[in-house]
Amino acid sequence: MKNILSILVSITGIACIVFGILFIMQASSSKAEIAEEIQPLAISQVSGTYDQVSAALKAATEPAQVQQLTMQKTSLGLAKSNIGVVEFAKNSGIVTIIIGSGLLLTGIVTFGRE
Repeated sequence: MKNILSILVSITGIACIVFGILFIMQASSSKAEIAEEIQPLAISQVSGTYDQVSAALKAATEPAQVQQLTMQKTSLGLAKSNIGVVEFAKNSGIVTIIIGSGLLLTGIVTFGRE
């Protein structure tokens, strides 16, 4: 019975490692897609540009300028949130791989013990 549990723990560990790798691969392809969508702007510049647009929006007085800056701020805010989700998925993949490695090692170590 103990060997069956060890095998189940090992299989769960392997599944976690596979899903972790899939998370990281998906995050990297999503990050490339985001970079392509905001092409004139680099991913590292999104936060700074968002802050500049927010400051300009507070100082804006004309309705047309306020509308344009509001649309820019909204688009940049969506880009910032997408970048955050991609980073979260990547970090979740790393954590899942670490957990899966621990489960796999635990299953292997306890397999032969009585």
